[in-house]
Order: sequence, then C-alpha cells, then structure tokens
Amino acid sequence: MGTTKNLSEKMVTSTSSATKAVATRTTAQGPSTSKRILDDKSAIDKASDFVKPAPPPANSEGEFKNTGSVWWIGLNNDQTHALEAVLATAGNALATLAGPIWPAVAAALNGSIGYIELVNRLGGNNGVDINGVVGFEGLVVTPRVGKFYEELIQAARLVISGRTIVDFIIIASGDVPALGATLGIPVVASVLTALESGTPLGWALAGALGLAVDLLGSAPDPNQHGHIWANRDAAGPWESFIMAQVANGSRISLLSWQGLFSAQMGGGNDVYANRPQVGDWETWTIIDNNDGTVSFKSFNGNYLSAEQGGGAALYVNRSSIGTWEKFYLVNLPDGKIALRTHDKSKFVSVQQ
Repeated sequence: MGTTKNLSEKMVTSTSSATKAVATRTTAQGPSTSKRILDDKSAIDKASDFVKPAPPPANSEGEFKNTGSVWWIGLNNDQTHALEAVLATAGNALATLAGPIWPAVAAALNGSIGYIELVNRLGGNNGVDINGVVGFEGLVVTPRVGKFYEELIQAARLVISGRTIVDFIIIASGDVPALGATLGIPVVASVLTALESGTPLGWALAGALGLAVDLLGSAPDPNQHGHIWANRDAAGPWESFIMAQVANGSRISLLSWQGLFSAQMGGGNDVYANRPQVGDWETWTIIDNNDGTVSFKSFNGNYLSAEQGGGAALYVNRSSIGTWEKFYLVNLPDGKIALRTHDKSKFVSVQQ
C-alpha cells in the first residue's frame, strides 16, 4: 500500500498530543471515515500557556495589539477612511505601537486598502478589526467584533510554516484543538492531519491537491464531502464561514467547517467546501456590485452561482454576473460571515 507524500516540510507541523486519530481500512462497502477524538484536558492545558496582552490605550489612528507574530488593529469608521493617508505618513502612532514589526504590518495594510474599505462598507461603516500574522500573506478583516485576535493569539508561539493566513488558522487549529473547536473548524484541521496519516480520505485529498499518491486500487472521492447548497432560512454553524484575504487586493478564501470553498478545475464546474489548503482553486476575487451584494469570481473567471436563485445547489459555472451570482454578506457576532442569496434570501450551507 502506498503512502502520501510527506507534507511536514511544506506546511504541517506535528500532530498535537491532545488529538488522537482513529481510522479503519477501506472495506468492500467503500472507504471508512477517519474520526478525531479530542482530549479536552490536554487541549485546555496547552491553550493556557498563551498569555493575552492588555489592550493599549486608544489613539487617534486606532488601537494596536500584538503577541509574537500575531497582530491586530482596531479602527473606527473615520480611522478606516483615513488609513491610506496615515500609512503615507509612516503611521505615526501605529508605527510607534507596532515597533519592529511595523514594516511588515504596513506592507500588509498597504496591499489591502480596497478590501478593508469594502468590509467596512458592507459592515455598515462601523469600523473594522484587522488581523494579521507576520510572514503570512493576507488578512482577516471583520466589522468591529474583537473576536479573531483573541483566538489567534493562542497560536502566537507555535512555529508554523505556510503561505496564507488561512493556512495559519488551519494548521494552528490542528496543533491547538481547543482553538479549532472555538473557531468551528475542527474537521478541517483533522483533514489536514489526515494527509499524512495514510487514511483513505487523506489519500483522496492528497490526490485532489495534486500531490504524489501511490495507491493499490481506486482512491476514495474527496467530493463525497463538502457539498454546498443554498437552502437554509437561518445561519447556524453549517452556514457560518471565515472570510480572509489571501493576497493583495480583493482575493479571498472562504473557510467552512468542512474546508475551503474550492472551484473544481479552477471554475466552470462544481464547487465543494472540502479542501484544507489554499491554492488557485481555493482563491476567489470578491466583487462589490454596488447594490449591497457581492459576487465571487473563481481562478479562471467563472462566478459562484446559486441555481434557481436559491433552494438548490451552488456551482461555479457562469461567465457573467446575474441575480443568481449575487449574495448578501451577513456579518455574524463571532466575526464570521454568512452568505444569503439575492433572489430567494436563502443561506449558503455546507451540509455533508
């Protein structure tokens, strides 16, 4: 039996001792599932090692906090609109508060002005929380809820390698299971670890990610998981997503409880929410339609679409924006977002 290519040098740190993997082999009836059992006491003990800093006094250019490589800036509406001008003058108070990590923080902010302003506007012009990790591309920008920084600093002392802030969130959630549970993504963190574990699902996802896999027999289909529908009347855990910028400009990823939204073949086909790593298929451009809605363009230019305007499945197979391709971005109290269709007001949901 073959094994997956080792990923540890690319992005995966060693599995937390607080997490145990239980897997069975493929049977004649089909591939078995891989289960994760969390040792709550060990997870809490590990998470308690991280110290949350006291917030600094407010200043005219916003508040700043950082623990290790994880940083946060809180801006009100006026400060958000003035951010570009503030950065042009070297940040003044923000630069003083940030200290030696300011060049990295300033570079991330400079590449994200338009995206930050978009989130502020869609959030009702109440200001934004901007979350970043030095050394990782992209930001998590939310209306002012003060959520993500308080969670991400649990991982500030972990040694993690990866490309984007979404990769950081997923890997850290695997190493600190309590963090994954709090953010609502323990399944994603478990799948990432499964890439190295030799489970059938791990093999399937490794193949889907384009990694070398040597199997005897057929690989399980990763798209048995992560089906996306637009048929819910309210937003619950299955309808809650982490939206994060993953590169300069308006390129983002959407992270569900089962994985990242992935446009198969880069677009023009199905879409699933089952990938644990950001690549081209998992990168979207968010477009402001200037009518209170947004659209999501895939890597090859196709748009995310709710069939029949809601009540059915989602695809990424439209070459232009109509009403089926428009979504209302609903900001949730925990810093996550929900997507509601334009035509039938149905929430997008990842159910399997």
